[in-house]
Amino acid sequence: MTTVSPAKRNLTLALLAVVAIVSYVDRQVFTLFQDDIKAELGLTDGQLGLLGGMSFALFYTLAAFPIARYADRGDRRLAIGVCVIVWSAATALCGMANSFWTMILARIGLASGEAGAGPAANSLLTEIFPPERRTFVISFMLAANAVGISGGLALGGWLSQWFDWRAVFLILGLPGIALGFIVLMLAAEPRRGKGNVVIPPPQIPIREILRTIVSSVSLRWVGLLLMMVPLTGFAFILWGASFFQRVHGMGKAETGFWLGGAMAAGLVIGNLLAGWVSDRYGKANPRFNGWFAGLGLLGAFPFGLAFALSPNPYVALACFVVVKFMMTLHLGPIIALCFAQVPVAMRATMSATIGMVIGLSGMGIGGTVAGFVSQAFTPAFGDKSLQPALAVLSCCLVVGGIAAIMAGRTARPLPEGS
Repeated sequence: MTTVSPAKRNLTLALLAVVAIVSYVDRQVFTLFQDDIKAELGLTDGQLGLLGGMSFALFYTLAAFPIARYADRGDRRLAIGVCVIVWSAATALCGMANSFWTMILARIGLASGEAGAGPAANSLLTEIFPPERRTFVISFMLAANAVGISGGLALGGWLSQWFDWRAVFLILGLPGIALGFIVLMLAAEPRRGKGNVVIPPPQIPIREILRTIVSSVSLRWVGLLLMMVPLTGFAFILWGASFFQRVHGMGKAETGFWLGGAMAAGLVIGNLLAGWVSDRYGKANPRFNGWFAGLGLLGAFPFGLAFALSPNPYVALACFVVVKFMMTLHLGPIIALCFAQVPVAMRATMSATIGMVIGLSGMGIGGTVAGFVSQAFTPAFGDKSLQPALAVLSCCLVVGGIAAIMAGRTARPLPEGS
């Protein structure tokens, strides 16, 4: 572990948590207003799925790897600060879009900016915090993501009482530019310190990283998990606001309050509990993390079905809290399980790989497929077509749960500090 004063590392954690919150606020507010955007720009559910899903995920992936490769040896503070500035400007530009294609261009800018902050932050934080706090720090950042997801809905719903969707994008996007400069000035970066400057390890070639991932049975099971679970998770997140507005007749402010609160309850508590349990029981035995994650995912499945199919909006909200809580137990422990099986110099790239698979599977495929499946069910179900669409996608949780258990059983952790 790199020596950084407790005050500096805690300040850095706080700053990067705010970055994570802002990232998801800017991303999630689109879902609350997507029906308004659909009406004004003359879009279909399939096109909404592309805007919220594949167009974002594809360019998120394309930008993530070069930024992560830089972060493994370069100035992570610089990478994070610039990324925040870029995506914040792109969020503001979403409010100026006047067609499907101009909105796609703005979403591409948002994705490209957001792609690099997470891997660089994970690399930095796991270096400046001791190993016994690593999973908690990762889960704390995931909880910050959850605050952003729920906060984006709640804040967007509150602002919708006075402003249209265009103004909301401007209001939320522009302050992030200042946040980017604050990160550049105040966050820790041992590689730029004075005195005992940390010399980063030699960069591991891409072919070696790919060989490590492909040759590991455990990491292959993790890959299956990361393809399956986000299909359900992001379908629920990206279409949840439209689901409650269309199926249960909620307004935007009501949807933002209730759905945002449900997400916060499930995701924040789940991430923090996962970090605590994994640090307590998984530090000495990383394989425990796979079992813990798998049981949570299997337990989430029936609640996912109940959320999608319940005719009562408050029963659906209660099930949503439970399914999000149970699903959220997997990610922090699984990331820690992955990090335990790769060298330190590979962790930012590993984080980018995890983000790539989650982004493509969740926002890319899950969000897009949910839109097209809903469109296919529309002739039979009308405005309630999202119910069968989300019920179908919830079945992926079973596959993900089995994959998590197998990832734990086959894990081969490296000695600490490798």
